[in-house]
Amino acid sequence: MLRDRLITAGILIVILVPLVMFGGSEGIALLVAVLGSVGLWELCRALPALRDFPGKELTLVLGLFVVAAFYVVPVDGTGAVLCGFPLVVMLIHLVLYHRVERTVESASQMIFALAYVAVPLSHAILLQRLEMGYAWVLLLLVVICFGDTGAYFAGRAFGKHRLAPSVSPSKTIEGLAGCIAANFVGMICVKAVFWDLPSFRQLFWVTVVLAIAGPFGDLFASMLKRRLGVKDFGSVMRGHGGVLDRADSLIPAIPALYYYLIFSGIASPR
Repeated sequence: MLRDRLITAGILIVILVPLVMFGGSEGIALLVAVLGSVGLWELCRALPALRDFPGKELTLVLGLFVVAAFYVVPVDGTGAVLCGFPLVVMLIHLVLYHRVERTVESASQMIFALAYVAVPLSHAILLQRLEMGYAWVLLLLVVICFGDTGAYFAGRAFGKHRLAPSVSPSKTIEGLAGCIAANFVGMICVKAVFWDLPSFRQLFWVTVVLAIAGPFGDLFASMLKRRLGVKDFGSVMRGHGGVLDRADSLIPAIPALYYYLIFSGIASPR
């Protein structure tokens, strides 16, 4: 299991780091489109009202439109995208009224799938467009990845006290402590490479935001899988499950980091 995780992590590093460093907004948009599409497909297979045709297919197409809109629309037009995609879902179900019998369930689950996967992941495009955007994206990935790794090893070595037994019996308070400690180690490593990033004092609070958002996303995904009766969302990533199983911590962390940087004045769009 550990060997599979290390192999998969190595492959992801080889792919992601050059793409983030040199791909620009186009590279991040492509990455979000690919991972978001796989993640939406995994989630739709688990949602009862979207399993059958055309639920998954329509959700996938709308997800790509959401990603494209975040890439094309100016930053100050993001609100229009957020307000517009539920209306498009409603319009689709109005047109397909005689085809989709479970209209309420289908529309609500489609909106949920897009809001849970496509919208948060698309904020990576906005994050990349900030000053030193590639460094912020790398900081995000490293801090969250270090946190997941720290939680895994600390939980296995010292885990005794359950964190949320009704949601995820395997997660422990010791694992959470290891996650938070590793988050800060990851931040220090990135700062050592990118000295132009803000001061350690500002990065401390950035890491606090990620240390809260990451475990929250992990727990929410565990709750969702428990309610849907699935162990993993997919199996595309050997040793990690599906894309959503790997990206569960990133889903809330990406928009949390972006809006914290904007509202705190640490970074601004280019």
